Amino acid sequence: MRLDKSILIKDTVSLFSNKYQYKIVLVCPAANWFRGNDLDFVEARLKLLKTGQRPLWLKIKSNEDIEYCFNLQKALVNSSDYNVRVEHPYLNFYSNNSKSIEALAGLDPARVSYVCMPNKTNPSLKEGAVIVKKLDYDYKVFLGKTTQDNSTFVTWARQNKNIRLTKRAEKDLCKTRSYGGSYFYVRTDKAMTMVRMFVGTYVSKIESVIKA
Repeated sequence: MRLDKSILIKDTVSLFSNKYQYKIVLVCPAANWFRGNDLDFVEARLKLLKTGQRPLWLKIKSNEDIEYCFNLQKALVNSSDYNVRVEHPYLNFYSNNSKSIEALAGLDPARVSYVCMPNKTNPSLKEGAVIVKKLDYDYKVFLGKTTQDNSTFVTWARQNKNIRLTKRAEKDLCKTRSYGGSYFYVRTDKAMTMVRMFVGTYVSKIESVIKA
């Protein structure tokens, strides 16, 4: 993949949405219009700018900004098998097509926040796998919503060398209710069996660790 030398590149450590190997984050002054990926709507809203209609939240400050948004919309029309997520003014684009990432980055390298791609050591990640550096564990366990205090599990895990709890996971598990999203690490299959017995109901995802 050919990218401008100014672009920050990060390693992809696990598939995005358990599907995509590549991610590019773009700074787009009209990012909110791309939410939902309705590209006809985006084109219509951009054309309205020529009539002087401009929402207060819009960060467009120049004709170059408008041209970039038009070019981005056209590039997405010509892309396939991808997903987008918007956190205005950032537009996150996910794909398995390196050419799509290269094309978007080439629109204006100065508007690229960063690009994620598999490194040479791990050129192709598999579903349900994650790269973890300097940690000798076999599984990364993600928690979903919890509806009770699991302090008993936390006490047991703290004393088990095959479990590595993160501070957020400890905090969530000791609450009577949490929204989830935290994670911890498990070293062996035997320990994983015990984890399932203690908090299996609240586990949202388990990824196999690729040690790098």
